[in-house]
Amino acid sequence: MELKELTSKLIQFKTINPPGEELFDCAGFIRDYLTDNGFQARIQEFVKGWPTVISGKDGGIMLNGHFDVVPAGETTSWKVDPFRGLEIDGKIYGRGSTDMKGGLAVLMKTFVEISESLDYPVLFTAVPDEEIGGKSSLEISKIFSPKFVIIGEPTGHDKIMVGEKGILQFRISTKGKTAHASTPTFGENAINKLIDDLISLRSLERDVEPENALKEAMEGVKEVNENLYKDVKRVTVNVGTIKGGLKVNVVPDTAEAEIDIRVPPGLLTKSILEEAKKKIKGNLDLIDLAEPSFSQGEYVKKFMKEKVPLISTYATDGRHFRERGIETIAYGPGELNLLHSTNEYVYVSDLELAYKNLKSFFEVLK
Repeated sequence: MELKELTSKLIQFKTINPPGEELFDCAGFIRDYLTDNGFQARIQEFVKGWPTVISGKDGGIMLNGHFDVVPAGETTSWKVDPFRGLEIDGKIYGRGSTDMKGGLAVLMKTFVEISESLDYPVLFTAVPDEEIGGKSSLEISKIFSPKFVIIGEPTGHDKIMVGEKGILQFRISTKGKTAHASTPTFGENAINKLIDDLISLRSLERDVEPENALKEAMEGVKEVNENLYKDVKRVTVNVGTIKGGLKVNVVPDTAEAEIDIRVPPGLLTKSILEEAKKKIKGNLDLIDLAEPSFSQGEYVKKFMKEKVPLISTYATDGRHFRERGIETIAYGPGELNLLHSTNEYVYVSDLELAYKNLKSFFEVLK
């Protein structure tokens, strides 16, 4: 099966997450592709209800990708059906074409074509839940011991992602006392308290000036987008949701907001959390925390050659492996500006180039 056909087939599974429909159907297709090509493959639920496909041997290189996708939004905004996988003018359109069913197709074909010819163990894992935190890859990172992990997330064929920003997500809740809006002195406005806390959190934002290899990786982002470069080296604070108030003429007694902070390599996410706690007066409930991660070892250098290293502003499953000391990169077809976008597509030529480059890397290991 050609790469473009394999990509289209994967797109046709509506593996929207949430709610996670058609994940088992897609996992079955991936497993059957591997077994039809002579490989033993199995579906395993590292997290109950979430099917992961596994094939190959542990202890060497792991190829890891996800087959869940984000919702497509209003399908009328798309020029084609987002789950048809239609090719137009050298582009395959569809939800997940870039993130990351094109990359998964490249990993699948590479594994089938190259792994048997190596004296080096190669393990293939396809996971169903990267878009909601990647618990399956987290469990995989605890069970298997690869020396190097390649994740097929989109980077463009001439770039590799060697690290990513840390994540800090939490909920702030404030309490007050209800009263009539015309007599606010008899009450205590919880929304006003929340606003004060949110303004205080803005002072967490600042730039980080990296050094050496980390600086090169951050500056590589400039080649993609100048604004992206500004974000990748900066602690960013985003207020994602706000809830509060019962009625316009009532002083609110409760309010809450959810905050997303991204932390560049060079800082510790836990330190930013401690700073945040000191700046607010409301109650803080932690939702998610991951430290920034960065790889620069022997395998990264072999893979890099003339490719431009990048640091990602967003999280991938790579963080789970780097946290366990495993060299990890992301490399795959697709452009970063197409992630989760309407009319998402991947160039057929990028699929072929990514496949060619992955095969070349494995040839170096022979």
